[in-house]
This record gives sequence, C-alpha cells and structure tokens, in this order.
Amino acid sequence: MQPREYVTRLASYKEGTVGAAMTSDYATLSPHMTASQALERLRQIAPNRETIYYAYVLDDDRKLLGFVSLKDLIVASREDQVRDIMHHEIISVKVEDDQENAAQKIQKYDLIALPVLNDDDALVGIITYDDAIDIITQEHTEDMEKFMAISGSHEPGAYLKTSSWVHFKNRVYWIISLAAFGSLSGMIIHSFEATLMQILILALYMPMITDAGGNTGSQTATVVVRALILREITSADLLRVLSKEIKIATLLAIVLSMLSWGKIFFLSRGSEIPTGFSLAKISLAIAVALGLQVVSATVIGALLPLSAAKMKWDPAVVASPALTTIVDITGLLIYFTTVRLFLGI
Repeated sequence: MQPREYVTRLASYKEGTVGAAMTSDYATLSPHMTASQALERLRQIAPNRETIYYAYVLDDDRKLLGFVSLKDLIVASREDQVRDIMHHEIISVKVEDDQENAAQKIQKYDLIALPVLNDDDALVGIITYDDAIDIITQEHTEDMEKFMAISGSHEPGAYLKTSSWVHFKNRVYWIISLAAFGSLSGMIIHSFEATLMQILILALYMPMITDAGGNTGSQTATVVVRALILREITSADLLRVLSKEIKIATLLAIVLSMLSWGKIFFLSRGSEIPTGFSLAKISLAIAVALGLQVVSATVIGALLPLSAAKMKWDPAVVASPALTTIVDITGLLIYFTTVRLFLGI
C-alpha cells in the first residue's frame, strides 16, 4: 500500500477507534502453503512488515481463518501445510471498536499483535504491542486529567508545547463552576453560626470532618472509576458495588470515630466548655458525625461515577470535580445536624 493511500485509509476512521490506530504492515499466508514455503515468504516480506512473529492465514476473500507463529513454522516439518498447524482460536477486534479495548486485550492475553477485522470479518490491519503501550499511556493521561477536571487535549508530551493561555482555558470553567457551587458551604456555616458561637470547640474539628470525607470519597471514586475503565464492573452492578463499599465504609467509620473521640477527649481537655455540656458528650457527637460523614462520602464516591456511566457520561470527568464540593456540603450538614441533635442545641 502506498503511503498516501495508507494515510487516507487511517484518516477515514474516527479518532480513538482501532481503525485509526492500526497498521496495515502485517504478514499473511495461504492455508495451502507448506511450512517451508511459509518461512520463505516471511523472509521475503520481513523488511516491510511491522512484525512477522504472527502470520495470519487468509482465504481468497481475505477472511481470517487462523494464525501461525514463527515458532510454529520453525518446529513444524517442512512439508506440513499451514492449515494443519495454524491456531483456529482467534482473539480479534473490530475496526470501529474503541482503541482502549484493543490495548486491554493485548495486555490481558499477552499478545504481540492483535488482528483487526471489518464488518465482513476480513482482515484489514493489526494492533501491535507497542501500539498498545502508546494507547494505554494516552488513555491513562486522559483519564488522569479528566479526573482532575482538566479539559482540552490530553495528548502525552503536550504540556510544554501548550501555551499558558490554553492551559488556563482548560481549567478555568470547572474551577469557577465548582467555586460557585462551593459557596453553599459558606451559607451552611453561616446558618449554623449560633451553634458555633455557643460551642466554639466545634469550629476546631470542622476541617477533620471535611478532610475525612474528602479522603474516603476520593478513594472510593478512584477504585470505582478504575473498575469501570477496566470493565470489571458496569452501571448494572450499582447495588453490588454500594453494598461492598458500605461495608468497607462502616469499618472505616468505626475505626476513625474511635480515634477521633479519643483525640478530642484527651487533646481538648483545656478547652472552654459551656455550662450544661461535657467534653465527653461533645466528643461523642463529633465522632458520630465523622462516622456518618465517612459512610456518606463513600456512597457519594461510588454513586457519582456509576451514575455517570449509566447516563453514558465519562465517569472520570464527573467523579472527581464534583465529588469534593458535594462531600464538603453534605459533610457540613451532617456535622452540624448531628451535633445539634446529640447536644440538644
């Protein structure tokens, strides 16, 4: 195939699909060839092929019948026919599949190359293991930047090539949106101002509540997004994922609540406690609020990416940017509501 024709063919496929990433420099054999003839053909075409370790066996319509490895041909008898030694179990992808799907198959099955078929099951190209490495690197970069609410191009190695103005535009929209949404936190604190004025010690432990929620929520979101990307789970597994995460969150909540109660009770002994309240009861109220926040943040961290996947949105884009803000808001509500109920304020 001429370079111009090759480029034109690749350009006809949508970016991000297997067709746009494949190469047409693969080795083919006829099923009627002998092992000796096949080896001779591979010697002739080797300089112009991406790899000859896998050779694909095609019929007259270019339908993929099987493949043989170079090792198969070397150990076979010279007169053995290719059709008798080829492997019939073929792992392949379609030309319109997502390129990440191809890379994951190469990684999962430890393949050197993966055949690409069109809708008629004819061989049109291959994805090699070095292509898979490039794809995985690109997708990892894209997911990481989306997870941190950075839009725009996600091409690897583009940081220094991209102007500061473009970087600014890629980040500013999410930051402004989340800052506006985050103003709700200030409104919540203002609405509970009387509670804070009455028991000043509560203000000291607000960061502990929000940090615990942010950490546990981010952990859950990261695990769930990774499982979604690797196709270990789907949005249909919502109840199973929530059940598992709630069990984990409950154990974390118990441990963190006990530690926080001890920390408050022993480190705040010198704090001024209003008449009618005890440090032990205040410590218990804050510890319970912390435990509820951990469970709530974990549920939110699981729900956001799973809900995004259900609605065909990118879970990495939705999960992290919104997570911190939502967890902060719900955490403050849980904190002040729990404290008021426990202390009867």
